[in-house]
Amino acid sequence: MPAKPPNFVSSRHYIEMVERFTSIGFWNADMATGAIRATRGFFKAMGLAPDEGFGLGTWISLVHPDDQEDFRSIFPLARTGMPVSREVRLVHADRASRWIRVDIDQVKQNDGPQDLVVGVVEDVTRERRSRAAVVRERARLEALVRMTGEIFWVADASGSILDLKGWKEITGQSEAEICGGGWAEAIHSEDRQRVVEEWSSAIGAASPYTVSYRLRYRDGEYRQVTLRGMPVRFEGEKPIEWLGTIQETWRLEDAVSFNDGDAVLQPQQLRAARAMLGWSADELAQESDVSCATIRRYETGEGHLKETTISAITAALLRHGIILTSSSMGIGVKLSKNAPLASMGAKRQAFVDIHAFPKS
Repeated sequence: MPAKPPNFVSSRHYIEMVERFTSIGFWNADMATGAIRATRGFFKAMGLAPDEGFGLGTWISLVHPDDQEDFRSIFPLARTGMPVSREVRLVHADRASRWIRVDIDQVKQNDGPQDLVVGVVEDVTRERRSRAAVVRERARLEALVRMTGEIFWVADASGSILDLKGWKEITGQSEAEICGGGWAEAIHSEDRQRVVEEWSSAIGAASPYTVSYRLRYRDGEYRQVTLRGMPVRFEGEKPIEWLGTIQETWRLEDAVSFNDGDAVLQPQQLRAARAMLGWSADELAQESDVSCATIRRYETGEGHLKETTISAITAALLRHGIILTSSSMGIGVKLSKNAPLASMGAKRQAFVDIHAFPKS
């Protein structure tokens, strides 16, 4: 007696299972007539009630105006036999919006117009929001790094450096030289073993890490810095990576020894600082990420700066050795004695005196 063939489920069951557990739906369309046949998952992904009369015209009307041109482009491309994918926004009558990913491919026919297409729709709203959140957090972090002027670093759970933002500009080491512990070569030989051993101990204990040492700069001089690191944990588990900063403490020490009051930023200080560095307003704008127009207005006394803008400008100046001072005697500008000569314009290297202005 022949064995009974296995009773497998149809492909329809696979589709229903996919649509039940995901935000994916399937559809096909006749581009000549605009008619669409779609599954329940299609309407679920679109945030719509099932509608037998739903067609390409209705679909296009739901697409955000800024995305309609991009959405329309998929159909002529599909006619060429090219698989196409797009992410567009839908806007419903209640103004609620969602992102969908549309994948489309042509159905090959032996003869006649090539107007039939088959496609997949997926609701990617959560994915887009998650990606936007990551980009936003990264932008915030980069803005904070620019504002403070500190080196920012990331290491994996084992302590291998993944990113050292600002390190190359200060030390001259390339990304290839940093890898495999090469970053330690920029540490003074008398400090190197201590720094590496303390870093290894911090990784083993998964505890915050702070260490001060002498770092070799691009000009070959060693200057005092302080490194701080913190393990990043997920829901209280073991560290998944490390984040930290390297602060140029030699700049702060120099500033503290010189100042007898809080540093301020006045128009005449800004002009003098640019002159000492040999910078144009455009160069300062690029270094501080502040618009050139804002800088020029402030220097002429026609504008007002927000605290965040002042912080960005002063941080940029401090990175190049310019110290702003304020005391009972007046305000001033000074070039740090530890500042690399490369920070100064070629015509200004001898211009290191204090320029003081009486307080108005």
